[in-house]
Amino acid sequence: MPAESSSAVQNYTFVARDTAGARRTGKVSARSSQAVAERLRAEGLYPIDISLGDPANSNKPLLGLLSSSRLLTGRQQADLIARLAKLTERRVPIDRALQVVADGQDGKVAEVAARVRRTLREGTPFSKALETQAEITDQATLSLVRGAEVSGDLAQALVTAAELMNQRLMLRRRIATGLTYPVLLLVVAIISLGLILVAIIPQFRPLIEDRMDLVPPLGRAIFGISSVVETLWPVILGCALIFGLALWLMIRAGKGVQVFTGLLRRLPLVGQVFNRNQVMMALETLSALLSRGVILSQALRVTVETAPETGSIKAALRDTQTRVETGERLTDALRETKLIPASTLEVVRIGEESGDLALMVGKAAEDLRETADRDLERFLALFQPALIILVGLMIGVSLYALFSAIVSVNAISL
Repeated sequence: MPAESSSAVQNYTFVARDTAGARRTGKVSARSSQAVAERLRAEGLYPIDISLGDPANSNKPLLGLLSSSRLLTGRQQADLIARLAKLTERRVPIDRALQVVADGQDGKVAEVAARVRRTLREGTPFSKALETQAEITDQATLSLVRGAEVSGDLAQALVTAAELMNQRLMLRRRIATGLTYPVLLLVVAIISLGLILVAIIPQFRPLIEDRMDLVPPLGRAIFGISSVVETLWPVILGCALIFGLALWLMIRAGKGVQVFTGLLRRLPLVGQVFNRNQVMMALETLSALLSRGVILSQALRVTVETAPETGSIKAALRDTQTRVETGERLTDALRETKLIPASTLEVVRIGEESGDLALMVGKAAEDLRETADRDLERFLALFQPALIILVGLMIGVSLYALFSAIVSVNAISL
């Protein structure tokens, strides 16, 4: 509980329990949190949390998408789990660890830590508090914490969860970094092409408007496209702004990455890169869960829930889970789904035979990580020059069509 004091009367919010155990919340004006606690005890209430201000405003869903006061980014969620892991590794109780994070200066993370602590002190399990207050939906993290609530080894569970979350973030960052330059290049090319169609080509239209039948087909096509774009450019610009706003809102809501990867996954080479990286992340999650003592069928269920909804990975993992639950070996189930190559599958088979499945699944994930890194580097090495060539062709063809039309008309006139 905060121990601040002030000579001025301030507004406090409180969470307390009555003698029957019912939860009570409300607002009180007092000079300090100690005064609020004394007043609550005098009324027969047992204070759980007392804080300055009115946090209820942060729980209003009206601005849920436009305001990120309740939402933590993936990086912030990983940071919260990592900081709790460091503190609990030093034998700091989770309640105190949450209080330390809540006393920090990093805004939303501190606010969420305070909410998680308040919910935890009300008797809610830590995993449930993370899910409801920190909005952590990663099933691997929640499963690790639930297992630690039973075994009592929360520090190691948080360390493993933080590692998995950071690995996913690193993968996304690598892909995003590699695609930043090509995407910017494509945007600049589209803007340049739009300026050519709207601002440059219309200036030459009066020269050939009466002789359009003499213009080559490619020239007529570019002038026709220019006329359409010149007429509809406000609508096109408005649609682009709406699309940009919708994309921004999806990113704020944490759904932008799924939509973006879902679109890229439809491209043949890109889809292979994404699929291999997702299989690698699935194996790392499975290895982490198995090393924490989670049984294979349960670990597979969590891995399925953690897998992305787009693509065929989730369906293949679910088929693997079903086969294992019916008594089939993991190696045979994975072989049927063709998720991983035969050389990597042999590593998993050795783990099953030696009884150290968690370690060998982790080694299989490392093998796939090396292959996935090579695939990603190869894709980026080919994608960027291919996009540059495409952009050059788009602008070059437009200018060629324009000048060929002008040259054709002038040649006939002479």
